[in-house]
Formats: sequence, structure tokens, C-alpha cells
Amino acid sequence: MATTELSAETRDRILTTAWRLATERGASAVSVKDVAAATGVSRQLVYFHYQNRAGLLRAMARHQDQASGFRRRVAATRELPPVAGLAAFLREWCGYLAKLLPVARALEAAYITGDEGGEAWLDRMSELREACRLAVERVEHAGRLAAGWTTELAADWAWARIQPSAWAHLVEIRGWDPAVFTELTVVSLLAELVVPR
Repeated sequence: MATTELSAETRDRILTTAWRLATERGASAVSVKDVAAATGVSRQLVYFHYQNRAGLLRAMARHQDQASGFRRRVAATRELPPVAGLAAFLREWCGYLAKLLPVARALEAAYITGDEGGEAWLDRMSELREACRLAVERVEHAGRLAAGWTTELAADWAWARIQPSAWAHLVEIRGWDPAVFTELTVVSLLAELVVPR
């Protein structure tokens, strides 16, 4: 295999290894060199396909969303009636938070400190914001968005309320049961954003 070729199996190994290392060490401690060594490929191959550490971390986070089934489950929420779809999307995200929290918090810290991993944080949070917008837009088109809210404003509000830091503060620090966090998040957002029948 030429050094510029990358099979699906090798790509999966690289990105899975990067996720494992980020979970164990934190994203700021993950280097292209470490990922290449742990995967058994050259640094040049990783750089060729991901350009830099930021590109690797961004691809790693996207790969985790796909490999975990999260993307598929979120897409399925768009097949539900609009309000049920919004609730299902919020529940999917809250359920996923426990699995991705260590890496998400490390990427968020990278964003705050100006580390390269911050690009991956912005990428993932932009996609989460867009998922919120799509879910809220369906509610608005069904005539169920509460007075005083626009799609953009409601999407921002939902997105801010489901940030990983909210889960970390209430579940990790305050000891909330994750199921309670999820239910209260969903119930409160629906009460604020949706016109009851």
C-alpha cells in the first residue's frame, strides 16, 4: 500500500485509537505521533489525511458520532411527529453525553485555552446547534412553537441548555441521576418552547 492510501479499516483504527487516547489522557495530550505509533502507521500518513492535529481530532469526534450510532439515531428522530421528534432528539443527546463527556470536556478546554483541539469543539458544537435548529424548525412549521420564540432563538436556547458542561455540573459535580437530568431537561425545554395541545 502506498503511503497516501488509507483503507476504511486503517481509517477506523486511527480514529478509534485517537478517541481511546483522548478518553484516557484528554484531548490536549493526544499527538499525531502518539496516535500513529499506537495505530502502527506513519506520522506522515496521518498528516497526509488529516493535515494536522486539529484535523485529526475533528475527524475523530465525527467518527465517534457515526460509529456509536448517534448520527443514525438522531436522523430517526426526524421521522417522528415534530414535538415527539424534538423530545427524542434531546433524549438521544443527553444519553450520548455520558459516553462522550471526557473527550467533550477536553475539547472544550482546548477551545478555551486556544489549543488546536478547539477546532474540533467548534465543529461538533456547530453540528449540535444545527441539529437543534432542525428539530425546532419542524416544531415551528407544525405551528407548535411557543409565542415569543423564533426558530433561531429557540435553537440557541435548547443548544445552550444541553451543553456538556450542564451535564457535568449537575451529574458529575452535584450527583444527579443521568435519567433525572435527561427528563428535567426535556420536560423544561418542551414547556418553554412548545405550545401545549
